[in-house]
Amino acid sequence: MPVVEVPLSPEVVEGWRAWSVVEHDGELRLSSLTRAEQWEPLRPFVASCVRRGHDAPSRACACGVYAAAQPEELAGLGRIAGAAVGQVSLWGRVAQHRRGYRAATAYPARLRLVCVECLGGGVGAPAVRLDRDRTSPRGRLVPLCASHAAGRSLPPARPVEQRLLSTYRVEMVPDAAIERIRPPVAGKTMRARHVVGVLVALLVVVTVALVRAQDRRTDVSRVTVASTSQRPSGIQLPLHRTNEGLISTPRIRILLLTPARFEAPRCGMHATIGVRHVECADPRADVFVEDVGPAGARRSGTCSDATAIVTRSRDRLLCWRLLP
Repeated sequence: MPVVEVPLSPEVVEGWRAWSVVEHDGELRLSSLTRAEQWEPLRPFVASCVRRGHDAPSRACACGVYAAAQPEELAGLGRIAGAAVGQVSLWGRVAQHRRGYRAATAYPARLRLVCVECLGGGVGAPAVRLDRDRTSPRGRLVPLCASHAAGRSLPPARPVEQRLLSTYRVEMVPDAAIERIRPPVAGKTMRARHVVGVLVALLVVVTVALVRAQDRRTDVSRVTVASTSQRPSGIQLPLHRTNEGLISTPRIRILLLTPARFEAPRCGMHATIGVRHVECADPRADVFVEDVGPAGARRSGTCSDATAIVTRSRDRLLCWRLLP
């Protein structure tokens, strides 16, 4: 199967991501969180696919430079949280996802050293002290906030941060952006769910009230059927046709009868050779689909007693019901 190419982005896309920071022979480098890849200063970082060897990113693969759309998304890094966060410029082929991007080429635009412990807990906090991971062969730096560095004699982080910015020739991420890195507030989430639940319940109550009110008026607007012997058992009248499609009285009934697999009610003309599909507003329409099921299912289990004719559409069984 050929690989579907990701289209080229006509302009630079800005995202957010995190890095580890390593120091070797006095030189600072940004490093990817999940792979031993360093971002060289003043040189674009070009993504590669080590598994399949194709150009990154690809729609059929997870390769590419990852970046979040907003700094808030960095709160979910967890145990892989890095020592630096920042805004990153993406270009070339860029695949857009619900919460971010995958790109072919990238380079940091703004950087900031942050507390590793805080970021691992989902909170962004500027680093004020600097520790080092003695077990890391790559000389990984461990920036810390005042709280997590308390009681320890550690050098300040600002000089190293200034060296990092100078190395990559970028600006510092402002405090306001770092403060946006926060986990979702549980209270707000619960309140939002409560509001949604109340609105849904209110909608159900109003719908039921309207249906009952309409049912009380159906005797006035009931359609006369020429031959009641042709009416399937259980059918409720009237069923009107309008230019908006098939609408019943009460209005909610046709929405319930129409299967969720159809975007709109499906109508047809009942003929000796089967059913010819027509618009529901067509006056010639005399049947509509009341249910649908797998073609292999038994008709008695898929269609109701009111079904007038059963047809097959690919792998689906359509149950057609008479219109008055």
